[in-house]
Amino acid sequence: MMREEVRRLLLAREPADEKEDADRRAMLVFLDVLAEPFSRRQHGAHFTASALAVDEGRMRTALVHHRKLGLWVQPGGHIDETDGSVAAAALRELREETGLEGTLSRAEAVHLDVHEIPERSDMPAHLHLDVRFLAVATGDLELSEESLEVQWLDFGEAARRGDESLRRLLAAAA
Repeated sequence: MMREEVRRLLLAREPADEKEDADRRAMLVFLDVLAEPFSRRQHGAHFTASALAVDEGRMRTALVHHRKLGLWVQPGGHIDETDGSVAAAALRELREETGLEGTLSRAEAVHLDVHEIPERSDMPAHLHLDVRFLAVATGDLELSEESLEVQWLDFGEAARRGDESLRRLLAAAA
């Protein structure tokens, strides 16, 4: 069921550039060849979900300064077995990492990205196959144990603080 949902999301997304097109093609292959594509125990690669959280005026985005990666990123992470959908996983991660409640601006993915997670003492290097959504978020920011900081930033500042992957997401969501 989740496999078919992800396949539909991947096929529905019109890539914004060559990188996203290559990532989408790779994600479709991984979806077919990985035994457990949504499990963090799947070696080499697994699917994740994230949400670019924007305020109601769509002037700012809530980003987290990720403790383990040392990067400013959108809230997101692993898909749990209890998540009813990939979008539900993205909204759960938004809530857990920022304290904000989110509503998807649309049911379709706003961006697709494959990025490497570096090796750590507790896990080998692997790929995150990230399905990204746009969510309008409300509530008060709360710092989670996964982050050094969480802040509302205007899009220009978010682009300056983020890496290329975040800048591509911001551009796709604009």
